[in-house]
Amino acid sequence: MAEVIIKDVRKVFDGNVVAVTDMNLTVEDREFVVLVGPSGCGKSTLLRMVAGLEDVTEGEIFIDGRLVNDVPPKDRDIAMVFQNYALYPHMSVYENMAFGLRLRKYPKDEIDQRVRDAADILGIEKLLDRRPKALSGGQRQRVAVGRAIVRKPRVFLFDEPLSNLDAKLRVQMRTEISKLHERLNATMIYVTHDQVEAMTMGTRIMVMKDGLSQQVADPLTIYHVPVNQFVAGFIGSPAMNFIEGTLKNESGAFSFESRELSARLPDSIAERILKDSSGDVVLGVRPEDIYETGPAARLESSASISVHVEVVEPMGNEIFLYVSLGGNDMVARIDVRTPPTVNSDIDLVVDLTSAHLFDRETGVSLLLGDQGQAR
Repeated sequence: MAEVIIKDVRKVFDGNVVAVTDMNLTVEDREFVVLVGPSGCGKSTLLRMVAGLEDVTEGEIFIDGRLVNDVPPKDRDIAMVFQNYALYPHMSVYENMAFGLRLRKYPKDEIDQRVRDAADILGIEKLLDRRPKALSGGQRQRVAVGRAIVRKPRVFLFDEPLSNLDAKLRVQMRTEISKLHERLNATMIYVTHDQVEAMTMGTRIMVMKDGLSQQVADPLTIYHVPVNQFVAGFIGSPAMNFIEGTLKNESGAFSFESRELSARLPDSIAERILKDSSGDVVLGVRPEDIYETGPAARLESSASISVHVEVVEPMGNEIFLYVSLGGNDMVARIDVRTPPTVNSDIDLVVDLTSAHLFDRETGVSLLLGDQGQAR
């Protein structure tokens, strides 16, 4: 397989539309990196530049140490799986998977062996004689992946391959692609707007916004130590809750003050706050860090809030409460057998030991990371 290096890459379309800028990323050999972000953030454009389907305006892209800016897609030794499968409707599954190898003049016996090996890996041996119209969406996606596998490329590129599948199939194919990465020990770059896919599949994630990289890290670091308010709000389902207020620093003792919530921050948070931080901030709280009053007795440091229940979503093992706190809409994930009723007023408790703080103007995190580095 191969290492992919993206160095100072920029992409500008006609009309001075900047799609990607100041992009730097190294995908290690045999690594699975996921590019995630909202629609229009530039993630698919970046992937297409790696594939050679889009020209690079500025910067350099290396695959296995080779500069590929001017190398045609067919000579980059990559394979790409698209959102729409891109199968030939008049060809059988076998012919679709073999087509690229035939163009490259591989021996017939080797083509047959590669196709059947890939079909075995993906569990589609019995579908080889069918045409795409006779396949389900999940089966078509397996064929598209199989067509990539037979190439034995240095790098696999996936451009939102699961977005056309239903929820159950997405979960199933998500697992299959993760298993495939382990089995092939391959270098993979995967694009999605679905943060659940990113969290469950990638060894590392790059979160993008407006053509810029916001943070690159492993999934748990992205989740627990976001560098800014955008990353914190984008990663996590339901999304993180935000409350605007003021951070006060009195001789190293920090407190958060707003109309809805007033509390002294625990030492575990205070010792991570950047020196001299104070003023207008945004407090971030994950839905799972909001509790009903009974279990809150176990918390080391907490603050009570009185909220109005607007929507109740029973999820089986937990309940999502959509509530209002003053002018803030919030979500809580709680574990109770008897949920509150809609339009009721209840008391909840916020676990402050897991809170996040962001500068209100810049959105940058005011907390130090696990290694004592500013995030």
